[in-house]
Amino acid sequence: MSNHEQAPKKAKFADMNLQVGQRVQLIQDTATAHKHYTSVIGWVENEFLMLRIPQEDGWIVHLREGMNVEVRLFSGLSIFTFKSRINTMLLNPRNFMLMSFPEDILESPMRAHLRVRTSLPVEILESTSGHNLGDFHLHDISGGGTSVVGPHKLGDVESRIKLGLRFDLQSTGKSEHAEMMGTIQNVELVHKANQASAQPEYQHGIRFDQPDARVVLLVHELQQRAH
Repeated sequence: MSNHEQAPKKAKFADMNLQVGQRVQLIQDTATAHKHYTSVIGWVENEFLMLRIPQEDGWIVHLREGMNVEVRLFSGLSIFTFKSRINTMLLNPRNFMLMSFPEDILESPMRAHLRVRTSLPVEILESTSGHNLGDFHLHDISGGGTSVVGPHKLGDVESRIKLGLRFDLQSTGKSEHAEMMGTIQNVELVHKANQASAQPEYQHGIRFDQPDARVVLLVHELQQRAH
């Protein structure tokens, strides 16, 4: 267990807040542990879970009845995992598969305050700055805030700001565009290391109004990649 997750705990099916169309990750119970992405079609509680057969490059993934898989999904600020068995493959006409209903579900809550370093580009959607904005990037990010660096000052302390961030999530296999409103907490002039002749930049500490679950998951994945 990494330091950005709390200890897993047992959860109930209702805790997952499962939604029709929700993206989930399937991990084959094999030596290579192949990962695939698919979506939820529906379920009958205590009987079965219905998922779409995953596809890659336009072809359905080769799975078979009787295969055991691990299902992972992100909901709220937690990652849920459970074991399941592919009971029935319904290839025609819709490529569905009936899975055993989840029994032993584990929930791993993620810490929204964990901060990781990154250099992702960021869009400045709203600010009090009157400048023709240039390129800005993140210096670090957590679920509750971020540090934004760029060529201009975006506003004074306590100024409001709106940021846009585009990123891919491995856990869901999706590309996301998150928009976050926040407040500038501090502003400082910084110089690039070993580049005395370079133009100074402004670093802004920003607190988000509320955590975005997708950003928390991004921080989770960035931390995993760093180890």
